[in-house]
Amino acid sequence: MQKLEGLYEWQEARLKKRKVEKKLKQLPEKYELENRKKNLEALEIELQQKRDRSGELSRELKRKEDAAARLENQRKDYEKKLYQGDTQSAKELEQLQKKVTQMQKEEARLEEEILEIMMHLDEAREEEEKKAAHFKQEREKDEEVKKEYRAEKEALEQEVKELEEEIEKLEQEVSEELRQRCHNLAQRTGLRGVVPVEGSSCGGCKVSLSAFVLEQVKGGEEIVTCENCFRMLFLPRQ
Repeated sequence: MQKLEGLYEWQEARLKKRKVEKKLKQLPEKYELENRKKNLEALEIELQQKRDRSGELSRELKRKEDAAARLENQRKDYEKKLYQGDTQSAKELEQLQKKVTQMQKEEARLEEEILEIMMHLDEAREEEEKKAAHFKQEREKDEEVKKEYRAEKEALEQEVKELEEEIEKLEQEVSEELRQRCHNLAQRTGLRGVVPVEGSSCGGCKVSLSAFVLEQVKGGEEIVTCENCFRMLFLPRQ
């Protein structure tokens, strides 16, 4: 029966549309978009922490170098006074010498601190570079994944649109009464309300059909249902 074949095509198009829509809905999960987003956010935070550490050490190094420069200038001024002979008092000379010696010790201490900070800064910058390279690599991977995701999403959306057009066209060829009957049967028996005859069996429940039912289906004069599952039957075109 030709109208049942059209009904079957309508049914299959709806089932296919449902399947494609489900696939479309699960697409972000398939590409792990949420996990990738969280991973990139965590990497970006880690990278910023490395940058902050490098910046903190750079500022500390600058403070120490400035302090060392000021101390050196101050020491040179005292040495100038000490060796120019402008000061006659032995006590004053002794005090100047003590100040120079104290400043030299302070300069040596600052120099050690500066060297230590420079070492830590080099390590911090190396870690920052590694983290930046890793973040860049992961971001590029993420962009590739998103590109694939968008391409598949667009293809699935296009498929849904085409199926909707096909369903709309088939609905003009099959009566609403028949479509409603098919829908009711599908709800009661499973996914399908109309199925093709496969050999001498029902295409839905796979039970063998009686000779009488087969003859009725072949006649194509009326709607025939399976004696077991009550789905509507039709003979597909050869």
